[in-house]
Amino acid sequence: MRTVSTRLVSSRLAAAALGAALGASASGAATAEILRKGAWPDVEPKVSVEVSNEPRNEALKRVAQAAGWSLVLNVPPGDAVDLHVQDQPADRVLELLLADGSYVATRDGDLIAIAPAPAAPYPAPAAPAPEQPAAGSPPAPSPAASPDDAEDEDAEEARPSSRGRDRFVTGGSLRIEKGEVVNDVSVIGGSLDVWGTVTGDIDVMGGSTHIHEGARVRGDVSTVGGPLTVADGAAIDGDVDVVGGPLRRGERARIRGDVNNDANPMGGDGSSAKGASTLAREAGNAVTRTAFLFAFGAVMLALWPRRMEALKVEIAARPMRSFALGAVGVLGAVAVAAALCVTLIGIPFAVIGLLLAVVAVVAGGCAVLETAGAGLFGHRTRNPYAHLAIGCLGLLIVSAIPYVGGALCAAVALIGAGALVATRLAGLLRPRPRGEGAAGPYRTAP
Repeated sequence: MRTVSTRLVSSRLAAAALGAALGASASGAATAEILRKGAWPDVEPKVSVEVSNEPRNEALKRVAQAAGWSLVLNVPPGDAVDLHVQDQPADRVLELLLADGSYVATRDGDLIAIAPAPAAPYPAPAAPAPEQPAAGSPPAPSPAASPDDAEDEDAEEARPSSRGRDRFVTGGSLRIEKGEVVNDVSVIGGSLDVWGTVTGDIDVMGGSTHIHEGARVRGDVSTVGGPLTVADGAAIDGDVDVVGGPLRRGERARIRGDVNNDANPMGGDGSSAKGASTLAREAGNAVTRTAFLFAFGAVMLALWPRRMEALKVEIAARPMRSFALGAVGVLGAVAVAAALCVTLIGIPFAVIGLLLAVVAVVAGGCAVLETAGAGLFGHRTRNPYAHLAIGCLGLLIVSAIPYVGGALCAAVALIGAGALVATRLAGLLRPRPRGEGAAGPYRTAP
């Protein structure tokens, strides 16, 4: 059984005593070696551990628990030890407990895996000296390296020894210098310039992203609301997603993953098949929304024809007034919902009210589309369902125009909401009869 005790006042003398105690009891300690891999900090936490007559593996677990590590062991249990350590560096105690052989300690953050070091291979026989060409004969040509071999060599040289630390910046810009190695990078409300190596992913929102020449990103790159520039000589190993901004890619820039850019549906790398698939999916979604809108309007026409007619009359007579009332009504509804959300009791009422408001606005929008269809083809047919279908088809066509389609959809919703306000929800809310007050109706003298 080995005994490890450090109770001296000086930490340096205590470490020396700890090393002497383990070194005197472990055979072959002179050849022992702990090879560290991964990112190890310069200063480890100090631990105090008390273990009596326990296997070495249990002592290692106690040290890891005191240091805040997660330990994965693949080493022999070892002899029973007595460990009495006070305020000693955790990595030093770990090395002394493993002084009976050669081990590899691989670290990833707080996770440490320990395994025996692989045995050294037997020395390879010396290669025969190259045969010298005879005098006057041309030299033998050297084998040319293939492009794949050169690319693999570049990848090995560019592979960092550690992943680096994460970088997160809000409301400012970030610059990864040349030769700097970082892991995941997140920037919100600022620009990003990468000259070095990023071993993880890049996420940028509300700013520009520039991957400069010689920079390398081993993960994915995602940007929202800003342009992405990949210069000549830059490399991205993962996928690229650009939403709400252009993608500028140099001719010699390397992107190994998929490229998705909504500003260029055909794909920044010429992938026309993916662009066609994206356009087909968006067109299918638009047709589905239009079909749902027509079905909802048809139900409203079948159940409440008079109320839909009242909305139609108001929209046709005063469209601009309905638009203004709709804008004011939406702002008022948002203010009331925010006021209700101040208390927990009001939150359910706010949610229910917003749902009912959405249903009412959709119904008003259907009335607007029916009115538009009647204005276009009312001289050919008086069928309200045909008018609604024509209005929905027109909205589907115009909504495909960038910017104009969104503005038109907003105008339809606001006019429908204003018509609901002007007609008191199409007559659901009856106005107070004129002449009534707190003391009852006024009476006129005979």
